[in-house]
Amino acid sequence: MLSDSQIKTYNTDGLVKSSTQLSKDKVKDLNSALDKYLEDHKDENNEFVSGLYERDSKFLEFALYPEIIEEVKQLLGEDIILWGSSLFCKKEKNGKETPWHQDGEYWPIKPLESVTVWLSIDEVTEENGPLQYIPGSHLDRNLAEHNTLESTNVTLNQTLKNIDEIKYKAKSVHLNPGMFSLHDVYLFHGSRANNSGKRRAGLTYRYMPATSFFDHVGAKSIEDKIGYSLQRQLHLISGKNRGGNKIFKNHTTF
Repeated sequence: MLSDSQIKTYNTDGLVKSSTQLSKDKVKDLNSALDKYLEDHKDENNEFVSGLYERDSKFLEFALYPEIIEEVKQLLGEDIILWGSSLFCKKEKNGKETPWHQDGEYWPIKPLESVTVWLSIDEVTEENGPLQYIPGSHLDRNLAEHNTLESTNVTLNQTLKNIDEIKYKAKSVHLNPGMFSLHDVYLFHGSRANNSGKRRAGLTYRYMPATSFFDHVGAKSIEDKIGYSLQRQLHLISGKNRGGNKIFKNHTTF
């Protein structure tokens, strides 16, 4: 569970690193699932994969780990929907940059509220391109202007317009395998390219309060724009679906 101090840090900074670390057996399961996925999709670009559990249902079980869900509930309340997942697998040497952005730029959730869990599979160090963020950049609860990038050496094609003015404030998130951080939907964040000799793989899981509504029609238009279109599965994992969402599966009866 997050301490009162950690919850305060999340509220003031927009990100908190959990004290929780998954067991060695669970980390082994994460690695096995990733190895199989990479082998099954070896002819594809796997540095960034959106809609991961829709593509491989094995990755759904990790999002339901109680160690993670209990901390998400502390931040969002009892009524929780899991609505998205991604793989970030930066290969050693020339692993792609993730430009500075806000997650909410891509997400048609009304009202906009969501927590992202960044779960490490590999060790995340300063050398292999850790997640970086600007503390407090979420506080005005507005979406900043983004520009479209033409580069092919990035995982996303949108970047914050005026980020260069405040990048000096950035902090990095270092994680051991099985550790995770949690960050706010409005937070400014990104990561540098991985030029080290070590892979940097991690999963992101997206959770929203079940009092909000996920607009599937709006989602398709946004994801068509950024090139990662899919029909997202919404999973009710705690409480009740109070926002009238289209639920793919209800896990609260288990």
